[in-house]
Amino acid sequence: MRMFWILVVLISASAAGLAQTDPYRTHEKSQKIKIKGDILTAKDKSKPVRRALEEQYAKIADANINKDLATLLALRTSDFSVKMPNGETWGYQQSANYSRTAFEQVQSTISLTFDIGLIDLNGDEAAATIYQHWTRMQMKKGKLRRVETSAVQRETWVNTPGGWKLKLIDDIHPGAWYVDGKRVDPGKPYDPDAPPFAPGSEKP
Repeated sequence: MRMFWILVVLISASAAGLAQTDPYRTHEKSQKIKIKGDILTAKDKSKPVRRALEEQYAKIADANINKDLATLLALRTSDFSVKMPNGETWGYQQSANYSRTAFEQVQSTISLTFDIGLIDLNGDEAAATIYQHWTRMQMKKGKLRRVETSAVQRETWVNTPGGWKLKLIDDIHPGAWYVDGKRVDPGKPYDPDAPPFAPGSEKP
């Protein structure tokens, strides 16, 4: 099963609460906690780098929803790459071609969320832990199906004269994947007749 989710990025929402000493990595101090009734919500009081990345994710969100490949690619560096879980490395052009194919196969997006967790700032580079969840209607095996995927991955941004641009996606960990409500194995080609995927039940 091909991994469309690693090539689509969207606006971020909230940070994971991981305390560190660096002010860019102290998420608990940057959150405003609000309790209303029995509901607790956390609002990220974004620092400059986080706010800048959120603005870039918003642009990428619009590009993906509108299937605007030119805008999507403009937010990547010329040496952009993706380190796949299977050990392959995709460069700028291969990733661009795959994004184009994804735009053709995905008919519509139902929900796209991209939550920023820990940001590790090193000079003009910012490596962010991203929690991604994407639900869409997509052609698979000749039929339009509801596809839901999630992943945790690291995305490294570079502050350039033209603004923050995405340089690298790596450390990718697929979450639960569903097609038409049935869980599937993200490491195998999609088979509509396969039984529901049950992690840990595979034979050695």
